[in-house]
Amino acid sequence: MFLFLLLSAVAGPVRAESFAAGSRAYAAQNYVRAAEIFLPLAEQRDARAQTYLGVMYLRGQGVPQNFAVAAYWLHLASAAGVPTAQYFFGMMYDKGQGMPQDFVLAEAWLNLAVAHAEPQFRSRWVLIRDAIASKMSEAQLAESRRLAYEWRPEPYLALNWRLDTTW
Repeated sequence: MFLFLLLSAVAGPVRAESFAAGSRAYAAQNYVRAAEIFLPLAEQRDARAQTYLGVMYLRGQGVPQNFAVAAYWLHLASAAGVPTAQYFFGMMYDKGQGMPQDFVLAEAWLNLAVAHAEPQFRSRWVLIRDAIASKMSEAQLAESRRLAYEWRPEPYLALNWRLDTTW
């Protein structure tokens, strides 16, 4: 039991340093290195790393572009409550990338992203959300807003959802 507690106490700072190293690699556009760092963290349910990986697969940065894999990672981080992941996941639904096009789900995820967005992103995300909403019927819009209202984060999917970087 003591060993478990000791390892648990060490894992947090080690994970934080690994994430910081991945963030630095990403900022330096060393995407291959960033992917190498973020993958084990994402597999350990770090929603920040899942978000980075999802965006990297979406854009083909350091990994082959793969919308299905991007959707997988972004869905996990979105379900955990990461606004940036919710934004990109909603955009993927809007465009039908990696999943069938679905304006109802796109608007729902973007609505959640806007609700918890950092101030510097909010106004741009509102415009995009509203543009998607303009494609929808009143019934679709009501369904989308119901989904967003009833949504609850699934915190067991991630260890830490707070992003401290810009995309």
